[in-house]
Amino acid sequence: MAEQCSAVGRSGVVCAAAPLAAQAGAAALRDGGNAYDAAVAAALAETVLLPPKCGFGGDLIALRLVAGAPAPDALLAIGGAPTGLAGVARAGTWRDVGPMSVGPPAAAHGYAELASLGRLGRARLAAPAIALALDGFPWATVCTRLAEQAAGLVREMNPEGTVYYPEGQAIAPGALTRLPGLAALLSEFVELGSQLMDGDVGTAVVRAVRARGGVLAEADFDFARAEWAPCATGRVATADDELTTWATPAPTHGPSLLDVANDLRPGGSQAELFQAVRRAISARRETLSDPSGTSMVSAADAEGNVVVIVHSNSFPRFGSGIIVPEYSLALANRAGRGFTPEVGHRNFPKAGRRPATTLHAWAVAGSDGAPRFLGATPGGANQMPWNAQTIARIAAGVSDPGVHVASPLWEWLPDDDGLRIEAGFAEADVAALKAGAGRTIDAPRWGCKSAQQLVRVPRDGELWCAAADPRTVGLTLGV
Repeated sequence: MAEQCSAVGRSGVVCAAAPLAAQAGAAALRDGGNAYDAAVAAALAETVLLPPKCGFGGDLIALRLVAGAPAPDALLAIGGAPTGLAGVARAGTWRDVGPMSVGPPAAAHGYAELASLGRLGRARLAAPAIALALDGFPWATVCTRLAEQAAGLVREMNPEGTVYYPEGQAIAPGALTRLPGLAALLSEFVELGSQLMDGDVGTAVVRAVRARGGVLAEADFDFARAEWAPCATGRVATADDELTTWATPAPTHGPSLLDVANDLRPGGSQAELFQAVRRAISARRETLSDPSGTSMVSAADAEGNVVVIVHSNSFPRFGSGIIVPEYSLALANRAGRGFTPEVGHRNFPKAGRRPATTLHAWAVAGSDGAPRFLGATPGGANQMPWNAQTIARIAAGVSDPGVHVASPLWEWLPDDDGLRIEAGFAEADVAALKAGAGRTIDAPRWGCKSAQQLVRVPRDGELWCAAADPRTVGLTLGV
């Protein structure tokens, strides 16, 4: 399985949660693009292929390693709180879905910033996504599952119906699907880039939210931006030394991941890892966001650049539930899920403040001190626990990306601090995990919902190597 879900390449690699998206990214590399071009082409394709999970109505974070740089840095494109949201909290009318939960989307700023670092231009990068939206593509099983879960919410928010529920039913897996509204949206992005919400798209978004009683205003789009920031840093102990770790900074949960890495001891058990994860969760429990509808892509090029993108509509299904009809655009509920509506709380929705988010990406150095592995996973509250398990394996000496993503996982159950444990762990580890948790659920191998991606930076004589999680229908391609 490790071999089947990984790929090597001389000129680079591309991973995506949807195979057609990975193909779009690989085509960008073959056409002379760099890692930024490949990652953006794949991400834009995912906005069409996986609209319940990601898109222009949500947010984006990224981790990049510039060729030859001693450390990665982070891009944060997370919309801040609308000016009127504090009043909603004070009035006691808070809801984590629906019109009050919508903040200014920042994904367009993130896509545009990364595209500006490429060679091919927005028109070329958006072309595969536009073609998919116009010509049609097979609807993914995961999209059907999410649509079925979200049916009540989307029906409540869109009583007139939406393209995602023809005749009131979720689209069947494999059905040829055309989304001309998203094609129009992508064409607007090609023209306007980071200023997307300053045009007709922003007007339509505000109109859709206000018609349902929300507080989002056009002036609030000023609170959406993309900013580069230094990564948070830490260390993880190995049997012989310590390795530097990096992660996207707050308001992402990257610092929580580093807390776990700093807490690990060489040769520690799965039970010790779980307890370290619990301590990190407890330290930030007041700002922990709920599970997210999220996807990711990653890419590397022959020059040595690496980009990891995590983009999200929040909530596990169609974000806020509001679909902007003109553009078939699902609006995220990051503001509703990520803020704390308690007056005086440090995570209160002050105008422009960015909400806490489980989104994060990370990197770990090799023994030479230079970045060696970069990765991330969607998964809401389990992004940090799953990433922590990968970093623990790196510290234990596992170097094959395919082995990392195919290894067994355990999953934290937020409702009661329990665990779901995949088959494949040693019996002693399973017994210790069960002894330290409340409720436990036995899962088949690859039975969790992780979608990890991992890129290994080559050293002398090596090729690029990357892997995408076998728990999803993602794809990794070498170029």
